[in-house]
Amino acid sequence: EKLSPGLNDTGISGIILLHPYFWSKTPIDEKDTKDETLRMKIEAFWMMASPNSKDGTDDPLLNVVQSESVDLSGLGCGKVLVMVAEKDALVRQGWGYAAKLEKSGWKGEVEVVESEGEDHVFHLLKPECDNAIEVMHKFSGFIKGGN
Repeated sequence: EKLSPGLNDTGISGIILLHPYFWSKTPIDEKDTKDETLRMKIEAFWMMASPNSKDGTDDPLLNVVQSESVDLSGLGCGKVLVMVAEKDALVRQGWGYAAKLEKSGWKGEVEVVESEGEDHVFHLLKPECDNAIEVMHKFSGFIKGGN
């Protein structure tokens, strides 16, 4: 498959972000979670995973969407699938990532798939439910080259 110039440099045709763990101290928009207990839990998980982070939850590795230092325009693939879950506290960040990617000048294609009524990593907890099967089909279809 011939991609736009610069997108073929890595040899990677696409990436899938399945319930990405992006976050920031500042809510991304008015729909983002306002639940302080949940926000503290998410932030505590990050500090456990990255105890040497100087920026805490505003570390560009976690705060991909709002960080000024994160430039997605040179992403080395031609397509991105972002999969999110409606009831996941991180859902707005997944949508925000896709929007940032589209606005960055990146020449590839991005698609967001949201599983209605589901929470973070539900497909691991309920692998036989209809929504988990849909996730699996979308995931495998993306890898096979379909969208």
